[in-house]
Amino acid sequence: MLKRYFYIFPFILLSMACSPKPQSPATSLLEVPIKQVSISLEALKYEAFSSVYDSVFQRLQHNNGFSGTVLVAEQGKILHTAAYGLANLANKDSISIHSNFQLASVSKMFTATAIMMLYEAGRLDFDDAVCEYLAEFPYDDISIRHLLNHRSGLCRYMALADEHWDAQKPLSNRDVLCLFMEHRPNLWFSPGKKFNYINSNYALLALIVEEVSGQSFDQFLEKHIFEPLDMENTLAYTELTKPAIPNLARGYTRRWRRYIDVRPDYLDGVMGDKGVYSNILDLYRFDQALYTDRLMSRQTQKEAFKPGSPELQTHNYGFGYRMKTRYPDLVYHFGWWRGYISCFMRDLKQQKTLIILCNRDNLRRSLNFWEIFCLEDHTSAIFNAENEIILP
Repeated sequence: MLKRYFYIFPFILLSMACSPKPQSPATSLLEVPIKQVSISLEALKYEAFSSVYDSVFQRLQHNNGFSGTVLVAEQGKILHTAAYGLANLANKDSISIHSNFQLASVSKMFTATAIMMLYEAGRLDFDDAVCEYLAEFPYDDISIRHLLNHRSGLCRYMALADEHWDAQKPLSNRDVLCLFMEHRPNLWFSPGKKFNYINSNYALLALIVEEVSGQSFDQFLEKHIFEPLDMENTLAYTELTKPAIPNLARGYTRRWRRYIDVRPDYLDGVMGDKGVYSNILDLYRFDQALYTDRLMSRQTQKEAFKPGSPELQTHNYGFGYRMKTRYPDLVYHFGWWRGYISCFMRDLKQQKTLIILCNRDNLRRSLNFWEIFCLEDHTSAIFNAENEIILP
């Protein structure tokens, strides 16, 4: 049962550790040696929980080179927060819980939030045609909702830019629109007919925010989201102003047996699909605000969590959030972009949150967020007569 993710997780780890069957490297990372102890359920939740999670990430750091920050929370209480690894390999600066990371595609939830705030203010409607706001946009049948749900049929702007743009010049959101206007690539399918996750959708949504609000996208996020929520270390990066990023954890990728800095890329300046830098504490402030009306009414917020593609059987996408049919209360997004990996998962019913930010992008395959958050099928809790839990 999804509602017991956080309760059962330590027992899952122990079950996996005790299994005599051969395990894959990714699974063995979750082995946690713990001495036999008998404690109550509440004590496990609030006292042992953090040490269990710490053991998992210590092992990930030792075995796979995990470098990043972690926050786990439930019902408005932070149960575990910690930092592992280095923010800068050259000068050996350690990562802290205040370190900032590129959120990559987790940035999309802020883009969707901005659109929903403008909707609630009566400035746009989700079913309005994109060309009503972006006059140069060459496709009449694509709506804002199509962009939000990834059902537009647009091609990848990155592939379009690789073919038609000078990689020596930084690309902006306005340039993305111009590429579509000038080259008019064929749609992959009729708008609304299929789901296809494409970053072009959210790059264009950022432009709509600018057109409707009269502010640059980064300024809109700062004024209407980051500042009201005291997210003091969070910003959207733009190549136009090249803002300083406080407490930056530099992004690294692995080449053979060594880590190297990820160099700037001409695509870095496009916002909306990526480009937000933040830390786990600021993201937790955002998470908690979504249980209130501080940014928008909870009725409007529900639009973000509605499956947008009825034909999909096992997974789906709302407005800036992914979801799985099997877990109707779980919404999430993962991200990867040139040196960074990010994870933002929320159990809406139980108000449980997992946030992981990592500055080594080679861990995409070994860092399994589902194993960490919802391994419900491997429960091995043992209760004694006093309803206490025995950890072997």
